[in-house]
Amino acid sequence: MSDAPSELHVEPTSGELTPGETVGAGDPAVTLCELKLAAVLEIGAWPNRLEAVTETLATLCQADPPGRPGRFSQGDAALLGWLAFGRFLWLSDAEEDATRLGEALDTNDAAVVDLGSARRGVRLSGAAAIDTLNKQVAIDFDLKAFPPGSLAQAVIDQVPVVILRRSEDSFDLLVSSSLADAFLCWLRDAAAEFGYRVGDPIDHAVPRPAS
Repeated sequence: MSDAPSELHVEPTSGELTPGETVGAGDPAVTLCELKLAAVLEIGAWPNRLEAVTETLATLCQADPPGRPGRFSQGDAALLGWLAFGRFLWLSDAEEDATRLGEALDTNDAAVVDLGSARRGVRLSGAAAIDTLNKQVAIDFDLKAFPPGSLAQAVIDQVPVVILRRSEDSFDLLVSSSLADAFLCWLRDAAAEFGYRVGDPIDHAVPRPAS
């Protein structure tokens, strides 16, 4: 009888991504990781203040502005995404950012909405990440059409999802917390064909600069 340890296999549960959970034999082509989202904010700029708000957010984020809707910038302090005309997404590792942005932006410039408890995130990565998404998403993921730094809003299995391309084969997926269980069920089913494993939870943003 062999004393070699057997591969860890954890049966999936609908509401959580449990590190060590695996489906499929051999080397999984997909990795799923829960995102630790400390600050999730949506900022709505009034039309006549869009330029000023964009500049303020870019300064606070410590990055160049995204440039146009459908893009995001990763700064030292946060990720700043441009969802649509006048609508921005802010992701960071600092829970106090809701207060910080609220103080930096006058109500005559923009409205800041704290979505921290209302959103969950998953990082989908690996050789079959695009094939998994393409089961429901009609987006051209060619690198020329949708390069890293791109974002899109889609509906996957009736769940609204924000998709952010972090690298060639890595995507962050943000969904409503109330619909996360249903979305994770779809994601597991879609990835099972290729084999997947669940990694440890990870921070969404880069580490904050030292003070």
